[in-house]
Amino acid sequence: MFTPTTAGSLSPYEALPLSRGKIRVLEVAPASFGEPVECTMKRISLLDDPVPAYETISYCWGAPRDPSTIELNGHLTKVPASSEAAVRRMRLSDRPRVLWIDAICIDQSSTTERSAQVALMATVYSNAQHNLVYLGEDDDDMAERAIKALQDVMDDMRPATADCTLLWETVRSGTTGAVVTSNEPFSASVDFEALEALFSHHWFR
Repeated sequence: MFTPTTAGSLSPYEALPLSRGKIRVLEVAPASFGEPVECTMKRISLLDDPVPAYETISYCWGAPRDPSTIELNGHLTKVPASSEAAVRRMRLSDRPRVLWIDAICIDQSSTTERSAQVALMATVYSNAQHNLVYLGEDDDDMAERAIKALQDVMDDMRPATADCTLLWETVRSGTTGAVVTSNEPFSASVDFEALEALFSHHWFR
């Protein structure tokens, strides 16, 4: 478990009402990629109609290691390096972005709060405008090749799946639900090295 800490104070958090659908979100200030991450943490209610706009980030916490630092509510705050990297990558350069990310928005030092917020998780994700995925950095320079390979696979599948509208029916048996395999080869254009690099990311495990 990693507990975010703020220089000069005991905690950057105030207790959330546990039974009122309250969560914290980060309003991330716009900046270029290399600039420090500056956020304002605020509360919203999932019971509001409409629910205030926000987006979630799905990512891997990764192995424990030295934390990174963000500016949170005007104070330098240590957070897991993986969550800082995810927020940095999802930050916009021209306007604020409101994000929910578990390691920062949930008080990890409070077992009671963590349990209550985990119970809200499905609602948190279902009410988000978008659910973003951070796989990690493109250390092997494979991202563009991997996207192209996925597009090639989809193009190969379109004829057999009625332009992907019958994808589920094609890959699963209608009677048993078992996965159906095919002996038809993919086209030679599919870059399997790039696909292997993509699906080796911890997010897929």
